[in-house]
Amino acid sequence: MTESVPEYVNLDLTPDQLRTLQRRNYLLLQVGQAALGLIGREIEGIAVEPRPGSIVLHVAVTRETPEVVEDIDDIVFELEAFLGGGPEQSSHIVTRIHVGSAGEGWDGRKFDLLYLAKPVDV
Repeated sequence: MTESVPEYVNLDLTPDQLRTLQRRNYLLLQVGQAALGLIGREIEGIAVEPRPGSIVLHVAVTRETPEVVEDIDDIVFELEAFLGGGPEQSSHIVTRIHVGSAGEGWDGRKFDLLYLAKPVDV
């Protein structure tokens, strides 16, 4: 006997809204996996902006150094590997680096937050 697995979703969502939510969650999970071990002290925040045919990674950094840029490039490389063979394999990945706080003035705050650094007590 086969039992169906219940889907826990808001039944008021339209099919398009459900697809959008599933894509958002999928991308957040994949970016999180890709970023494991690559978030250094200079990274203040990471946000994900799903767009049609592309994914924008908004990254707030305290300062832009070659090491930080390399870490962000490594996140993109890992993300491409995680997305390979899946529904997002042809999505273009764009990075937007913001030098400064991940506070309210950061554009990444408008999108899906994946990571925010814990404030350092002075």
